[in-house]
Amino acid sequence: MKFIASFLTLFEEQNFSKASTKLYISQQGLSRQIKALEEELDVFLFERNKQGVTPTEVGRTLYPIFRRMHGDYEKALSLVNEDKKMNRKCVSVAFAQGLSNSGSAEFIFDYQKLHPEINIEILESTQAVCIQKLLDKEVDMAFLVNPLDMSLFNTLKLSEGYMYAALHKTHPLVQGDAPIEFMLLDGENIITGSPENALRGMFDHFCKLTNIHPHIIVSSNYSVNYVNAMTENIGIATVTCAMALRITNPDIRIRRLLTPESGCVFCCTPHNVKLDKEVSALRSYVKRYFEQNPLQKLDNCR
Repeated sequence: MKFIASFLTLFEEQNFSKASTKLYISQQGLSRQIKALEEELDVFLFERNKQGVTPTEVGRTLYPIFRRMHGDYEKALSLVNEDKKMNRKCVSVAFAQGLSNSGSAEFIFDYQKLHPEINIEILESTQAVCIQKLLDKEVDMAFLVNPLDMSLFNTLKLSEGYMYAALHKTHPLVQGDAPIEFMLLDGENIITGSPENALRGMFDHFCKLTNIHPHIIVSSNYSVNYVNAMTENIGIATVTCAMALRITNPDIRIRRLLTPESGCVFCCTPHNVKLDKEVSALRSYVKRYFEQNPLQKLDNCR
């Protein structure tokens, strides 16, 4: 059904870039979905050209059929979701991948202990998937980071923090205690999160804003492990405060990065939807929690 939804969007946009943006997936991912659908049906649905795509004759024939199928599926999904809400107190929460590793998701488990009558379902996925599930109202709440189109949701900023650089003591940029301008990372070897990681997405966003092109030499959600094992100057690791506090390598120095924007964590709920009392109560709890437990910052970088 996901592939059919992609077909419908591409049919209407007739452009991979516009369709992928609307679907919150990469152009390569959209292309793979369309190819898989074409292989399953053993037909060509689109003709590719420099301007975009043009539906084939069979693609035009299938469009109204797939449109009805997808509409029926959405009706069925809506009925199932309504049934779930009527028969149990369930709150579904999505975390953009990497947030639980770079900060803390303990507040959700603390809330669950305080309210055992509520079943909290937790999903961790890419930021794009979390956004789409929130738009489709498949989750009640999502924790996301910038860049984010805040007009899409009811958005509550929970915290605002810095990005830090972890460098070997022999790296030229380690001199002094002053923060490092983000644009100085241009051309540097960088150790950072995997492409699916939301904080990696934030780093890539900052690179676009400053028009720099660093060399990614390690893409891993376990970059702190690489830093702790570093015995020489191989590159710069971008880390959050929580990650920096887990660096035990005595040869590593931590410096704040002067990014074009602060890194922000948001609690998002769907637009134009009256929140269930359980979701509303959780949102209020999250707001109070972050007010009472502000994001830690490194005042004195080592």
